[in-house]
Amino acid sequence: MGRTERDILNGLIEICRDGARGFQLAADHVSDPELKRLFAEAAGQRDLFAAELLPFAQRLGGESDTDGTARGKLHRGWMMLKDAISRHDDRLVLEEALRGEAAAVRVYAEAITNLLPPNARPVVEKQYEQVRRGLAELSEFALPCA
Repeated sequence: MGRTERDILNGLIEICRDGARGFQLAADHVSDPELKRLFAEAAGQRDLFAAELLPFAQRLGGESDTDGTARGKLHRGWMMLKDAISRHDDRLVLEEALRGEAAAVRVYAEAITNLLPPNARPVVEKQYEQVRRGLAELSEFALPCA
């Protein structure tokens, strides 16, 4: 069974909300001030992205739960981030944030190759480019050697 426009939008909303929570959690637990700032900005951006997408999903019948597979992947990602934070290791937190960002890029890339409401497509494409830039910025971040 193919995914509907609503399923795709709901998946994007879920990954944005998950990203916002994950980035905020990371920002609250890293010690490097620049990394803390990057994570906090990314958290705010993802909250905004979810809010931008929500009206499009609601016009298609409201936000609904996504499939369990996506939820399972997101939950596993959270568990790895929590483990990295519990060790108080900025490098591990950064690695998990990069892993999460790479997953978000994949979800967005898949979304733009699928059926989207025509009025939502420009918003999704703009967000996709911003997520890709965010991944690149995090990828270039260099923590000082301990």
